[in-house]
Amino acid sequence: MTDSEKKILEGFLSKTLKIDSEGMSNLYNADGELTSLDIAAEADASRITKLKSDSSDQFKRGLKEGASKIEKAVKDKYEVESELQGVELIDHVLSTKIDEVKGAGEDITKHPEFVKMQIDKDKALKAKDKEWQLKLDEAEKNHKKQSVFNKVRQKALDELDAMKPILPEDTKKAQKWKDKFIEEFTRFEYQEQEDGEVVIMKNNEPVKDSHGYSKSFTEHVKETASEFFDFQTAENRSSSGNQQGDPKKELIIKSDEDYLKASQAAKTPEERIKALESYEKNKQK
Repeated sequence: MTDSEKKILEGFLSKTLKIDSEGMSNLYNADGELTSLDIAAEADASRITKLKSDSSDQFKRGLKEGASKIEKAVKDKYEVESELQGVELIDHVLSTKIDEVKGAGEDITKHPEFVKMQIDKDKALKAKDKEWQLKLDEAEKNHKKQSVFNKVRQKALDELDAMKPILPEDTKKAQKWKDKFIEEFTRFEYQEQEDGEVVIMKNNEPVKDSHGYSKSFTEHVKETASEFFDFQTAENRSSSGNQQGDPKKELIIKSDEDYLKASQAAKTPEERIKALESYEKNKQK
């Protein structure tokens, strides 16, 4: 792994999983070779656990806030002063009202106001439970969707690297190209199978290839990558090595006219990239 590739990997892990420099050292062996991603897997598992805990706490907090509003409304309507909460408060209100009416010889449990209060209480509690259950379900659905896409993103980048795309030498520019490449994958949805395979979905249906079969993820990556990149060949690598070994062949482009000529004369995508980089570096101000 080159230094620039290490920087890209470590930047990604630091930004998304908050892995510090000490944790990064566990990725490599003594020779600086990438040997394990266990630290990344552990960090992602911790992040998922925290998200689930946060969702549960939010749900409980919502139930408590909803119950407090109902309790206040009951106290205000029936003019009751009490520190009791929940079912105990309702029992206290009922007992108080029953005692008030018993003196008049009336069975309060059959009183219209009593019946209405019981119905309203049940409706309010059920509605609040349903509302927060829907919010919790939606949060879990979004979390699962993001978790699957994170795996899709890494899988797509791994397959792209194996295809040896021709990228700008500048690390930031190369990362921008990769970001645009990954952006294309957000146009689809994905389902992860038990065997680890990924099914590409669009409008809740699997995406088909030109023959009517479900398109494989590898095919999806290759088609998308071909829209953004040219790829290295044995000739490209040989040409690149010769240029690096001979400083006299360094391309210096300062004017629009020189850049146009160099671009037209370029025989490979790599030569066009070098022409553009030289022009941006040396163009006359």
